[in-house]
Formats: sequence, C-alpha cells, structure tokens
Amino acid sequence: MTDAIVELFVNTVEGSVINTWVMGSVWIWPLMEILHFIGLSLLFGSLLVIDLRLAGYLRNISIAAIHKLLPLVFIGFGLNFITGSLFLMGDPARYMANIGFWWKMCLVVVALLNALWFKMKISPLMANWSPHADTPPLAKVIGWLSLGSWFGVLLLGRLIPYIGTG
Repeated sequence: MTDAIVELFVNTVEGSVINTWVMGSVWIWPLMEILHFIGLSLLFGSLLVIDLRLAGYLRNISIAAIHKLLPLVFIGFGLNFITGSLFLMGDPARYMANIGFWWKMCLVVVALLNALWFKMKISPLMANWSPHADTPPLAKVIGWLSLGSWFGVLLLGRLIPYIGTG
C-alpha cells in the first residue's frame, strides 16, 4: 500500500466516532482483547481438530463429527474480524506502520484462500469418505496449510506489540 493511502486511512479514522469510542474508555480495549481471545480460541481450537483430522490424524473422530465444528470456526472468525477491525480503528497509526500486522494480514488471506480451496475441492467429496479412514493427499496438504497459516496469524498477532514499526 502506498504511503499516501495509508496516511489518508489513518487521518480519516483518527478522531472518528469509532476511534473516539474505542480510545475514550478504559474498558473497551480490554473487553475487545477478551472477546478477541475467545474468538481465537473458538477458531483455532476448532481448526486444530478439523485440520489434524484432514492431515490424517485423529481418525477416531469421524468426518461427520469434525464437520459439526465448522459453526464454531465461523463464530470465532466473526468475533476476531469485528474486534480486530475495532483494534485497527482504535489505533490506526500503530497498526498501519507495523510490519507484523501486515504479515499477519497476508497470512489471514492465505488461510482464507486455503479455506476456499477446501470448500471447492475437499468438502464436496467428504460425504463419500469412510468415517474413520485416512484422508486423501490433497486434504492433508490443505489441513497442514491451514494449521501453518493460522499458527502464523496467532504468532504474529501476539508479537505485534513487540515487533515494532517499519
């Protein structure tokens, strides 16, 4: 992103109603952190089981059972999207200048594209799989890519305060 676009975004957001609301209360930011952590727990906890099953592990859990975890993934992602957007709106200059934030966003895009790949290539075939059988090679690749990208998102999100800017 060019510096002019980043500067325009920061100048537009700073002083906005949402920015003032987020930064104007001692309780909003900590509450958002709690909700972000709950969302992360739902998202990553559910994906850990789903992705390990896709990778060929946890065969004692049926394919149908892991499919039931998907609503928790969506709830977790929704919570993280909302709270993450509020973090960005609350302190736009800090996040827009932070290389860790940008790498995190790149990994979120990779994870979402991987989820789309799963939806298009694997999900339609899952009904034909034996409940406790090994998974095909493509499912394993998708499972490991998901685990790796979401772990990277988790790690970079945690490191944002320490990575600095630039």
